[in-house]
Order: sequence, then C-alpha cells, then structure tokens
Amino acid sequence: MSADEAELLPVLVTPRLRLRCFRPDDAEALSANLTPPVIRWLTSWPDPVTVEVAAERIAEARQGALEGWHAGYAIERLSDGVLIGGFGGGAPDGRVEIGYHLAEQAHGQGYMLEAATAGLAAMWDILPTQTIVAQAHPDNPGSRAILTRLGMRLTGEGPAYAPARGIWEPGCFYEITRPS
Repeated sequence: MSADEAELLPVLVTPRLRLRCFRPDDAEALSANLTPPVIRWLTSWPDPVTVEVAAERIAEARQGALEGWHAGYAIERLSDGVLIGGFGGGAPDGRVEIGYHLAEQAHGQGYMLEAATAGLAAMWDILPTQTIVAQAHPDNPGSRAILTRLGMRLTGEGPAYAPARGIWEPGCFYEITRPS
C-alpha cells in the first residue's frame, strides 16, 4: 500500500476480503467487472464501462476522499488478490448515499454482504452524517436483501433517476441512522 492510500481511506480486512482505496491501476479490472448484467442494476454507470470511464471514476472517487466527502473502496479477495467489486458512498451535498457492485463471477458467495457490513461501519467514522441512504431496483432481490441485512429500512418506492441512461426507473429507497 502506498503512503497516499493510507491517508485517503483506512484499509478494511474481513475474513475473506480486503477493502482498500481504488487505485488508478484498478481501471482495467473495474471495467472488466462492470459487465451488462452488473450494469443493469447501477443507475450511474454507463454501458459499456470503458477503461477510460473507469479511470475517470477512480480519479473522482480519490479526489472526493481527499476532500473528505467520499469513500470508494475496491473489494479484493484475500485468497488471490483479485478485484471483485466496489463499495462506497459520498456526500457532496451533505447526504451520504452508498452504492456497490460485484463482478458476475463473485455473485452468490456472500462477498457483498461481508464487504458492505465492513464498509458501512467505516462510513460512520469517515463521513460526518447522521443518515445513510441507498436505492435498489425492485427486481433486484439480492441487493434489497443486502440492504435489509445491513439494518437499513425501506422508506418507500418510486421513480429513481438513472443518469447513465437518462431515464427514470423503479426504485426502492432505504436508510439507516447513525448508531448510538
């Protein structure tokens, strides 16, 4: 780990994963992980995600971490060091919203719940907020289950804007307040 990574975000280690700040050299792996079956659930990522787009997003996330309003974690498997996803959130306007993704080959193994549990706990220390929110598509039961297992409560359903597609899509909205 380089010195600037240590300053940007604390590294989180779970039994099977390491969550660390995204690095510029992660762009190729990030692009490869964001396939159409993954992208269909993500409102802010275009399809396709080129290496250039991934590099831009990594640079934006790193800048947000430097400025103290964003925490973007790469999720690596400890067993082989492979980047399998991302977890993060930010509050450029004071409202922290989390998002996450996992490469197709890593689905169904409990990785995202493991990563999101560690990532959400860290968010309370990293970002000054009383409430963290998230949004999931109603047809994505896996994501909805993760949000529920994180202790987030469903606050409503309605249209969610997908800027990457320029359309409104159905959304389920969740929130959790800072633990006492």
